[in-house]
Amino acid sequence: MLELLKKGFYTGLGLALITKEKAEELAKELVMKGELSEKEGKGFVVEILKKSKEAEQEFKKKAETLVYNAIKKIDVPSKKEFTAITQRLAILEGKIEDLKNKIAK
Repeated sequence: MLELLKKGFYTGLGLALITKEKAEELAKELVMKGELSEKEGKGFVVEILKKSKEAEQEFKKKAETLVYNAIKKIDVPSKKEFTAITQRLAILEGKIEDLKNKIAK
């Protein structure tokens, strides 16, 4: 099962990384071998690039989800939480400074 998931992942990654030049090269090769007509070759390139873009977006989405889950799992505060803590700390530092000034008087 894990091997199947790996293969699917690598296939998706490979499709996400295909360039227009590589797609055109593959289509040209298939046309030369007689496996595709010129028209089919052009349609093939368009379809491959479309699928490549879709695979890239799906890969990014999955990667973001994995990173988000990993960060949550190790309990790293979000930027919003960190900003709130920083603001609270600044307020407390201000209050401590006020108390120091009152004591010094």
